[in-house]
Amino acid sequence: MKKLGLILAALLFVILITVTPAKAAYLPEYDKYVEVSYEDARYIADLIGLKNIPLGEETAKMSFEFQEKLIGKIEARLNTEIDHYYIWLTVDGKPVLGIDPPVPMF
Repeated sequence: MKKLGLILAALLFVILITVTPAKAAYLPEYDKYVEVSYEDARYIADLIGLKNIPLGEETAKMSFEFQEKLIGKIEARLNTEIDHYYIWLTVDGKPVLGIDPPVPMF
């Protein structure tokens, strides 16, 4: 009986050190690029709290990084992995805003 307990304890220890915490599963192959007018991009940026911040590639990068950090915190809190992708709003072919669309999980 002691051997069985020792084997189970060893197995549990191996599982604990080999399992890593959940990380965001960003799936860039599902990204969508939507060409919009500058006015539409500005309206959407204002809606998500980027009022008066100039739009451009730097804003796209900033919105992406912010949302990735947020998703990481949510995953850590829920101890789960959330697959996600982005909708990239583009003006004249250049990304100006990255939006992680909410996907309901059941």
